[in-house]
Amino acid sequence: MADAVLIVTTKGYGKVVIPGDFKQQKRGGKGVIGYKVTADSGPVAATEHVVTGQGERVLITTAQGCAIMTPVDDISVHSRTAGGVKLIDVADGDQVVSVII
Repeated sequence: MADAVLIVTTKGYGKVVIPGDFKQQKRGGKGVIGYKVTADSGPVAATEHVVTGQGERVLITTAQGCAIMTPVDDISVHSRTAGGVKLIDVADGDQVVSVII
């Protein structure tokens, strides 16, 4: 069991990141990159706190009503600078609008 962050993009890509990958910022910090946004992945749609190893499931929903439920443990753990994996196939003109744990 470990705390983690699930990041999902509007085009259906996502990854699980361990919070220790994000360095602590002090006053005047400009932040760090959590997901490398590309034309293929699209912008970040949602971030959620998840616990790995407990059988949690995530429900991902698109604007046109497509939905998929998948175990969080099946989503690959990547570093914060790495790209994600395809979680849901999104049709042209559609996008991810909701992520629920």
